[in-house]
Amino acid sequence: MTGEGGRLGTLLRDIRLDRGMTQEQLGEASGLSVRSIRDLERGVSCPRVSTLRLLTQTWGLPESQGAELYRLARAWRDRSRRQRGAGD
Repeated sequence: MTGEGGRLGTLLRDIRLDRGMTQEQLGEASGLSVRSIRDLERGVSCPRVSTLRLLTQTWGLPESQGAELYRLARAWRDRSRRQRGAGD
């Protein structure tokens, strides 16, 4: 894991663990699959805004922490777009 994806994945994992939840428990509480949660935490997939909203609501995160999740995801998407554009 590197870059924004790695930081976002680590932050998501840290929040889940701080809440004392397993991936399975988070999946049950949020409606996300365990595989999706695992991929997010590993930085394999960039979450959609709706997924981040679901997680912030499930965890009851303060606005500042939710904003950090959105910022990292947006930076990751922007970087991915720039890299794809450079290869065209």
